[in-house]
Amino acid sequence: MQSRSRRFTATICSVAALSLAASACTNASSSKGAAPSETGSATATTYQGTDFTTNQPVNAPGVTSTEIHVATITSKTNPIGGDNVLLNDGIQGYFDLVNSKGGIWGRQLKITNKHDDQTVANLNETQAMLAQDNVYAVFEAVELFTGAKLLAKKGIPTFGWNINAEWAGPTNFFPNIAPICFGKTCSAIGKAMPWIVQQEGKHKVAVIGYDVPQSSDAMTSSAREIEKFSKDVDAQVVYQDVSLQFGQTDYSAQVAQMKQKGVDFLATALDFNGDYAIAKEMQRQGILDKVTFFHPNLYNPDFLAKNAALLEGGIALIPVLAIEHKPVPPALQEYLDYAQSHDIKVTEMTEEGWIAARQFVDALKAAGPDFTWAHLIGAWNQQTAYTNGGIVPPIDWTRQHNDPTKSVANRSKLQCVNFARMHDGKFVGIYDDGGAKPWVCFHGQQPDTWEKPENLSFAPATSGG
Repeated sequence: MQSRSRRFTATICSVAALSLAASACTNASSSKGAAPSETGSATATTYQGTDFTTNQPVNAPGVTSTEIHVATITSKTNPIGGDNVLLNDGIQGYFDLVNSKGGIWGRQLKITNKHDDQTVANLNETQAMLAQDNVYAVFEAVELFTGAKLLAKKGIPTFGWNINAEWAGPTNFFPNIAPICFGKTCSAIGKAMPWIVQQEGKHKVAVIGYDVPQSSDAMTSSAREIEKFSKDVDAQVVYQDVSLQFGQTDYSAQVAQMKQKGVDFLATALDFNGDYAIAKEMQRQGILDKVTFFHPNLYNPDFLAKNAALLEGGIALIPVLAIEHKPVPPALQEYLDYAQSHDIKVTEMTEEGWIAARQFVDALKAAGPDFTWAHLIGAWNQQTAYTNGGIVPPIDWTRQHNDPTKSVANRSKLQCVNFARMHDGKFVGIYDDGGAKPWVCFHGQQPDTWEKPENLSFAPATSGG
């Protein structure tokens, strides 16, 4: 990247690819038949006790006799107006809830430093945080994760919002969902793309992306999945353009091509404004109501409410469990109740913060009262099916730190997604078995055979896991 503007372009596209990539822990795959019924609600602890109030001296950075200090790094300043900084509100909300019940290991949880990496300065902010903050853990919601190698080398427990390839590898990294299948040989959501085309009864697909790897790879891999299973779903890609530039406002040529080719399903890896501009042009050319618009990066209630007419009927792919599926699992209801009573904005990023904080607290419990970095990382890396109370698909930290692009063995046993439709300015859960089983799940380690997915719920019987 030779300039600030080009770096910003790459940033935008990493966000645009977020849900398309982030919703998919792995590439979907399986033998014929339904996906396996793996509910994976393992108890989220290796510490065998049930009393988490013991207060003993702990030799770890950021730990005092009364507090556990953490830092956050978010792209508060970013070129698309993303609400990354709201990760802090979700973390603080969960910390406050835990603190109100006495904290953990006789200590209160405290965010002592909040960094804005301004999109392009993640490395610098990471260096500053490590040199100055003296914290036990760090939480990230960033566009360009350039400080990842420093965090890995330091060994600091790291949690947060996963849209970056750098989350794969380090055993001290615990993103909200397992490392993502980025790359030209691997599809972020696998069979979920051709499956949703089939469910919508569509046949002629268009895919559109920006001319940077995060976006173009997401769309070309999705197109590849549709072509792979074209006969199974009776659909094909008839138009593909991954050469768009960020900030482009004229999509007349692309929409004209779509109209000419009879496109009835469109998937994009763009930012909010890009999707809006395309929808507006589709309306102008008279095809908006003829095309199902699949938005892998538009789970944003405010944006939808403001642009309800243009976005009506679209489908959002959500990286974590959408709140619109009913009944809501207890772990997610806890977030909603707390947000409502404490004036916390309910949006994907505060939910992501809540999820990250919840995993952090579960990992502290797993570590035991002597929660050194080594004890926490070692204990948490024994978890084989962590679902964060059913809010995310099962994560096996014994092997899923490994790059999923390198081997199917590094991928989840299940590849699961959940969907919501845009209707009357609101999201409505769909393909969720009436709400009770919101996750649409495929096998995760056999990418080349078509299958019928299974609806599953990962909400455990208890409040753990």
